[in-house]
Amino acid sequence: MRRRAFLAAGAAATLAPRIARAQFTGPVLQQLTIGVSVPLSGPLASFGKNVVQGVQAAVDETNRFTVSLRQSYGVRSFDDQNNGQVAVTNAQIAQADPSIIGMVGNLTAPVTLTALPAYANANFAIVVPTVTADVITSRGYRNIFRLPTKDSTEGQLMARTLLPQHGAVSAVALTTNGAYGPDVARGFVQYAKSGHHDAAVVTIDENHIDPAAASKECLAFKPTHIFLAGKPSDLGPVVEALRLEGYTGAFSASDGFYNQSTIDTYAKFLDGATVASVMPPLDRIPSIFQLLRDFEGEVGSVNAFSAYGYAAAQLLIFASQRSNATTRFTLLNTIQEQPSGFSTIVGQYSFNFNGDAILANIYLYTIGKGGFTFSRAAIPSGFVV
Repeated sequence: MRRRAFLAAGAAATLAPRIARAQFTGPVLQQLTIGVSVPLSGPLASFGKNVVQGVQAAVDETNRFTVSLRQSYGVRSFDDQNNGQVAVTNAQIAQADPSIIGMVGNLTAPVTLTALPAYANANFAIVVPTVTADVITSRGYRNIFRLPTKDSTEGQLMARTLLPQHGAVSAVALTTNGAYGPDVARGFVQYAKSGHHDAAVVTIDENHIDPAAASKECLAFKPTHIFLAGKPSDLGPVVEALRLEGYTGAFSASDGFYNQSTIDTYAKFLDGATVASVMPPLDRIPSIFQLLRDFEGEVGSVNAFSAYGYAAAQLLIFASQRSNATTRFTLLNTIQEQPSGFSTIVGQYSFNFNGDAILANIYLYTIGKGGFTFSRAAIPSGFVV
C-alpha cells in the first residue's frame, strides 16, 4: 500500500518548478521553491488548482518586481489526491528537494492532520490556505500556520458583532453533526451566553434531515435570532420550513452560506440576513489595488481558494526575505518569531502558539435580491474601506 501511494505521489509531483520570467538581468545566486500539496485530480481538483494558481501568481509577482538578485522563487506542485498517505509521501519527496523551503496545503482537515507529522519531521513551515476546522491547530505542532479564521472563532465573532445590536436575544445556533458547523455553532453559543443571552445549539443528523422536525425543535426555544452554522444544502430547507411555520425573527449564517447557491435558492427566505465570510472584499482594500489588477490579469476571476493560495505564498516569501532565509529551518523560525507580522492580500498575520492568527477576523455580507453586499468587518481596521 505504501509503495502504491509513493508511486502515485511521484507521478503526480511536478518534477521541475515553474519559474516566472523576471524583469531584471544579472546573476541569480539561488532559487527558493514553494511546495504546494493539494488535490489536482479527483472531485476537488478545481479547488486545488485554484490554490496553485494563487501561489504561482504571487511568485510571478515577486520575480517580476524583485530588486534583489540573491534569490528567485519557484513553485513545485504535488497532487495529494485528497489522500492522507499520498500527502505524507509528497512531504517526504519535498524534503528531498533542498530548494523547497516551505509548503502550502492541504485542502481538507483529515489530509492535513495525517500529513502534519511528516511536515514537522522535515522542519517545513506548512501554511494552511483553506481549512477552518479547529482540530488542525489543536495537536501542538509548532510548524503549522493557518490563514482563514478557525470555526469556533468565527462563531464567537458573529455573536460578538450581531447580538449586542438587538438587546436581549434568545438565540439558536442550528447545525448538523457533520465535519463543518458544530465548532462554529459552539463558538457562537459560548459567546452569546457570556453576554447573558439565552442561547442553545440545535444539532440535526446530516444524513437524515427532516426540515419540519428541525424547525419545530428550533421554535421550541422561542428564538428571536437563528444562526445557521453549516451549508445551505443541509440547512436551507430548514430555513424554508421555519418561515412556513411563521418564524419572523432574524437569521445570520456562517461562511458555508457565502456562495451563489444561497442566493439562487434561499435569498427570498434569507433576505436581509447577515452572512460571515473569511474572504475580505478585495476591491475595497486600497493597499492591494495594483497587485489585485496583476493577479486578475494572470488568473482571471479571483476566488477564496486562489486568494488564500496567493496569501500563503506571500507569507513564505516575505518571511524568507525578512531574515534572508535560505533553509526551511530558518524560515520556520522566522514565522514563529513573527516580530511584526506579515501583510498579505487577505490581511495582516502574526500567529499564536498553536498557529492561528492572533488578530483573526471575518467579513460580514448582507443577503439581498442582487446577491451579497459587503457590510463591515467584525473587527474594523484600516485594511478594508
